[in-house]
Amino acid sequence: MRWLEQLLDHYTILPVDMDLCRHWAEVRATRSKAGLPISPQDGWIAATARRYKLALVTHNPDDYQQISGLTMITEA
Repeated sequence: MRWLEQLLDHYTILPVDMDLCRHWAEVRATRSKAGLPISPQDGWIAATARRYKLALVTHNPDDYQQISGLTMITEA
């Protein structure tokens, strides 16, 4: 437990709240309506970036197409 706590000291832990859950649902619904389903995991990544106004760094920008309010950094 001590090892894990020390490891986590090097990271910022972002809380999950109702607003983040709403972003996640909106991301999943928008992509689904566009015929571009997104995995729950990628949905959480996109929703977290939107919720906290962070850039999403990815080598797979196609995974995050048509998500409004999302800033991506990619070399692809």
